[in-house]
Amino acid sequence: MILAVTVSSPSLFAADDSIETQWNQVCRVANGRDIVATTSTGEIVQGYCLSIDVNSIGIRTSDGKVAKITRTTLKRLEVHRSKGHQLSSLGKGVHNGLKFGFDSLLSPLAPLGLVTLPATLVWGAVATPFCVLGDLKDKASGKQQIKVI
Repeated sequence: MILAVTVSSPSLFAADDSIETQWNQVCRVANGRDIVATTSTGEIVQGYCLSIDVNSIGIRTSDGKVAKITRTTLKRLEVHRSKGHQLSSLGKGVHNGLKFGFDSLLSPLAPLGLVTLPATLVWGAVATPFCVLGDLKDKASGKQQIKVI
């Protein structure tokens, strides 16, 4: 019941809960969280703050490309309140664990592979509901505007 109320609300925080920072501190403020940049033409770029210099900000998008947005064309800058993508991270971890376990089976590390495979599957099964809740929390907590001073 409480979870349904929390997830259905668009944002749990005040509307004018923005962060004020200097331009050269934007990546530090983002602190590894998703950043959403809107340009004056309406283009939206989402990803992780990679670099910042006097004239532009570099954002690594989900497809691995780096988008450079000049400071003069930047209209709005927002950051997700919490780090999301927990389920995706778990999936990558389970995939890597299973790959290591199967690769180990046909090598001198076979006993390690026999232990790694079931342990990885149990880890994935136990952690999945918590990752889903973490992703729901991220979705419910919304974004926070970054105002450059």
